[in-house]
Amino acid sequence: MNLTKLNLNKNKISEDLAELYGAMLGDGCLSKYFANFDKRYKFCTLITGHYHDEQYYREILQPILFKEFGIKGCIRLRKDSKVVRFETTYKKVFDFFVGFGFPIGKKNVISIPNMIKVNNILSLACIRGIFDTDGSIYKRYSKKYDNHNKLYNHLVIQFKMNSLQIITAIKDILEKNYIKTTKMGKAGNAFVLRLTDQESIHKFMKTIRPSNPYHTQRYLNGKIF
Repeated sequence: MNLTKLNLNKNKISEDLAELYGAMLGDGCLSKYFANFDKRYKFCTLITGHYHDEQYYREILQPILFKEFGIKGCIRLRKDSKVVRFETTYKKVFDFFVGFGFPIGKKNVISIPNMIKVNNILSLACIRGIFDTDGSIYKRYSKKYDNHNKLYNHLVIQFKMNSLQIITAIKDILEKNYIKTTKMGKAGNAFVLRLTDQESIHKFMKTIRPSNPYHTQRYLNGKIF
């Protein structure tokens, strides 16, 4: 892969690209297949999410893709299945991610690249991309008792991923920025990391600065002042 043709330098990755890489770690995949119609191989870079992520794809990810690669990609919304897809078959985008260690196909064994992890600004941008695509923020629920309000006024931020390496890296990066997390747990085949301390959640939102309007609105709706 010739990074210079992309105005990219493998020794210098932008904050936007780190965020895009994080989005791929969260809900993205790479696939290579032979298209019988075109009689050639296709190199697909795809991010798939819930339809409420469409605004985030259009206002954040698509402009990053255009800024860094000169293409807009394609956003497809399927309301019947509540799924939105953001994809491109531009081979240079595919090659960029492969060049930074992103696997083709399943991505169970994957982590944040070292050149991102050693730079705090890039690390935070990468976590922003992961959280915006694959993280969640919600109010904590209690067990149901008689005469007891089931809904607590406590927020929870959660990362749930199949890659232990990514979850471990997220925990390390957050704690280096003095953001407390819980112990890593397991839910089926996935690894789980949560933030339950309210001050840590507020600091997370200020430090990471999530770009997905769906997450930021849920935070504002549930925030305890």
